[in-house]
Amino acid sequence: MISKRLKEIAKFSNGYNNLLDVGSDHGLLPIYALKQGFVKSAIASDINYKPLIKAKENFIKNNINIETIIYDGIPETNSDCIVISGMGSELIIDILEKTLSNAKSLKRLILSPNCDYDMLRAYVTKSFKIVDEDIIYDKNHYYEIIVLEKGFEQYSEKELMFGPILLKKRSETFLNKHKKELNDYLKIVDNITDKVKKEEIENKIKMLKDLI
Repeated sequence: MISKRLKEIAKFSNGYNNLLDVGSDHGLLPIYALKQGFVKSAIASDINYKPLIKAKENFIKNNINIETIIYDGIPETNSDCIVISGMGSELIIDILEKTLSNAKSLKRLILSPNCDYDMLRAYVTKSFKIVDEDIIYDKNHYYEIIVLEKGFEQYSEKELMFGPILLKKRSETFLNKHKKELNDYLKIVDNITDKVKKEEIENKIKMLKDLI
């Protein structure tokens, strides 16, 4: 069964021709995108062979034709839209770094790491601009979705930290996430003995208080 998170990610592929899902695992996202009519065709890629075996089984069950590719990074395809999700920001950056020229040939990038969103924004906005963002709460975790297209914009530290479009939307989910972060930091800040670490946490507390 497809998660709420993958459904939300897939929505951002609506209107594109071919979706490339990197690190596709069992192929649930491209199946959903095709069934919903968001895209006309899809490709599922993964660095490992075993997940793609399960993905192929799922494609057969759903009577859907989706190409599979074993590849470390972003393969060269006819795709115009890519999804990379369900992994850490460092790994996503590594994938993009390895095959940045292939990424730049795409019209849209949809990224949803599990953590370190500010790190990922700082990297990708060197080559792309943020055109949309979303935040959801699924299975006791907050997930952010970053949607990018070709172009360049200058972003402030605050925008890289919290997301320029998320800051404008200020959804209830967005505020709830950062209220929780603030409470978590307030619980630990007095017990931190490392001066540099404490100053870093205090700066984050100030930013969060200003935000909320």
